[in-house]
Amino acid sequence: MGYTLTPQDLNGTLEELAQVIGVSAAIMLAQRMGGARVYIPETSRQDHPIAIAIGFDNAKKLSEKFPGEYLEIPSKSAFRKVRNKLICRLYIDGKTANAIAPLFGLTRRQVFNIVNELKNHTVH
Repeated sequence: MGYTLTPQDLNGTLEELAQVIGVSAAIMLAQRMGGARVYIPETSRQDHPIAIAIGFDNAKKLSEKFPGEYLEIPSKSAFRKVRNKLICRLYIDGKTANAIAPLFGLTRRQVFNIVNELKNHTVH
């Protein structure tokens, strides 16, 4: 049985983006463009950096929702903190590393490393 992330699992701008383009695309955008101030064109193009990062269909959705706006994508380090806490929560809730890894585009080993690192930080 898999676990599906919802926009509410994220926060701030990522949650807002996830409501428009889905959680996977929001995570992908944060991983690829975190820390950037990104212009959302009124009409999306295939060669726009956002379209390249998350696909043309998702870029079009952003253009429809935020035409002509600038969005501040959370920094990669801020995103990683949220991601890592979410990974630990899923793991504690009984999800396997094999189930968690594809949700974030990680390997099983990376999931274990994240869980162990946070476990070590909370023990001290």
